[in-house]
This record gives sequence, structure tokens and C-alpha cells, in this order.
Amino acid sequence: MTTTVVEKVSKEIESFLRELLNVLEEEEVAFAVEGDPMEEIYVNLTGNLFSLPEERPILNALEHLVQIAVHRKTGIDCAIVLDVNGAVKKRRAELIKFALGAAESVRREHKRVRLNPMPARERRTIHITLTNFPGVKTYSIGEGDERRVVIEPEDA
Repeated sequence: MTTTVVEKVSKEIESFLRELLNVLEEEEVAFAVEGDPMEEIYVNLTGNLFSLPEERPILNALEHLVQIAVHRKTGIDCAIVLDVNGAVKKRRAELIKFALGAAESVRREHKRVRLNPMPARERRTIHITLTNFPGVKTYSIGEGDERRVVIEPEDA
């Protein structure tokens, strides 16, 4: 992906968010856009966000709106992660640490671990984290809100 495409996507995200924050009269909010449209674009909103709570369903809906706006303006489809005050990054770090600990336990004890149900993005984080972890494999089971990751010994 060329720098031009990254700049184009970032510019559209910034434009959309500036308009939204203006409508919401959120003046003390800053945001940073980073990432690669081929992977995902991470946008962190910081400051006092009374109109944009940190609840994921609301932010997921806003992510969807931003993706539609970017696609309409640029023709580029890309995953966008919208964060408020770094909550998503903190959760991702917690998941990575947890996944590595669980994988080590699975490898040591040769016992399968079924994790609690979690959203698709969190399951993906677990799978990516353990892709090259020696001696274990991961897969998802269940449907809908009950979908979960299973970590098991590679030879199981």
C-alpha cells in the first residue's frame, strides 16, 4: 500500500471525525490516526468525550459509519478500529498477555483450554498472538455471542 493511499484514507477519516465532533460540540477532543489500510487503521480519540461513551456497541456502529464514509470517498475498503482514550489498545495488550499464559499452560499440561465467549476482534487477537507459538493450535467454536477460542496441544 503506497503512502498516498494511507494519506488519502487518513485524510478522509480525519475529515469525517472532525465533522462528527463539530456536530456533537466536542471541542476538547483530539485524535490520532495510524496504521495501514491493508491491515487496519487505528484511530484513538482522547479527551473528555461525553457524547461518545466507551461502550463497544456504540463505537462499533461509529466504526461502521466511518468505514462507509471512507469507502464512498476513496473506494477503499479497510478495517477501522475506533478507540476512546486507549481502551482497545489496553484490552489488546491484556488479551495478548493472557493468551501467552494460557498457551504456556496448555503446552505444559497437555490439556485443552476453552476460553470464555468473546467478540470476533478479540478472538482474532488470540489467534494471531498464538499463530507461531510452538506446541499449540487455536480454533473457534460456537455461534453468535457464544463463539469462543479453544487452545489445545498441537498433537491433540
